[in-house]
Amino acid sequence: MGKQGSQPDRKALQLARQVQRALTFALAETGDDLLLEAYIEDVKPAPDANHLLVSVRGDGDPIALLAALHEHTGRLRSAVAEAITRRKAPELAWQIV
Repeated sequence: MGKQGSQPDRKALQLARQVQRALTFALAETGDDLLLEAYIEDVKPAPDANHLLVSVRGDGDPIALLAALHEHTGRLRSAVAEAITRRKAPELAWQIV
């Protein structure tokens, strides 16, 4: 049986680290100036490894940054899919910090 409580398991945390690295590189490949200046601060399972909450820090208008992330979510998720070894890429939710 798995652990009780809300702590993610080791594999979910490992996946989150892989996704963080993949997104760090993928932001630069979008060519979007707002995303070039952004930094992936953290990735956490939310609530599990099929859905990840990505915390992003950037300069300037947080609403514009969030809009740029939403605009490029498909491309960013594709980059994640290429970088990880899973059948299905996790859904990404964005949080500006």
